[in-house]
Amino acid sequence: MKYNFHRLSSYAILWWKATSGQGRVQIVADFQFRVELDTLSKSHQAIANYVIGSLQQIPYCTDEDIARQAGVSTATVSRFWRAVGYANLKAFKLELLQAGLSTPARKMKQILHKVEHDEADILGEMIGVASSNLSGTGKRVDRRQFDLAIETIHRARKLYLYGGGPSASVAELMAYRLSRIGVDVIRMAVSGRELLETMVHAGSGDVLFLFGFVKRTPELTVLLQHAKEAGCVTVLVTDLLVSDMLAQSDCKLQIDRGEWDGFHSMTAPIALTEALVVGVTKLRGREAMEKLERLHALRKRYASHLPK
Repeated sequence: MKYNFHRLSSYAILWWKATSGQGRVQIVADFQFRVELDTLSKSHQAIANYVIGSLQQIPYCTDEDIARQAGVSTATVSRFWRAVGYANLKAFKLELLQAGLSTPARKMKQILHKVEHDEADILGEMIGVASSNLSGTGKRVDRRQFDLAIETIHRARKLYLYGGGPSASVAELMAYRLSRIGVDVIRMAVSGRELLETMVHAGSGDVLFLFGFVKRTPELTVLLQHAKEAGCVTVLVTDLLVSDMLAQSDCKLQIDRGEWDGFHSMTAPIALTEALVVGVTKLRGREAMEKLERLHALRKRYASHLPK
């Protein structure tokens, strides 16, 4: 990705350009900050520079995130949006959304563009995407945080697992594998008041393990707030580089799922999950192996009653 900041007729215009794998450049959208550049204060110019250089992350940011990165106050950020022609950050995000910068159809269209010719190797292309995400995740995940997550899961009185959307399948896989080695796992509802039915039981000594991709959802907000009040430890797996959720979580595992507006693979979350399971199994040692051996013995004993 690259961004160009042009001055046309004394107005600030943002051109967001996406470069395909073939090196062709496509103008996706253009935005006009509805104010003359010369009228912006130095603080507002600093914010504008951050917004332009970090457009991929802006849909996931709060005013507080932007203020921290630009080195200004939250109040200054609030005034900036009005100064450049938007009611607030939400209005700017809405314009990004309406411009079609990130929709399921657009994400799929980008990957289809790479395999549009008849001889395209679709499998090879998708393996390439997965490989890139895995490589990025390997570099991005802090190994101290990874080790802390393993220790946290191992010591949890109960492990409450939350994952909505595509991450629900990853949470289900994690619950399946950890339960086999004796971790007391509770799967939480994806949304609505049913989420509260399990959340109410989480307290001191318990761990809330959260998958939070793309943006902060109301469910994640509620879970993080409850964890703080109830004394639970939180582990967050996210693809966000900038989010206030990071500061609110005890353990952060940041992964790479691809460009913000591109195809988001679940390969990296699954790989991270598998690695955590192996780590917890190793830490539990003989206790975990005995659980697995007992499971194998039960399978043999009841093979005729419960065929595979």
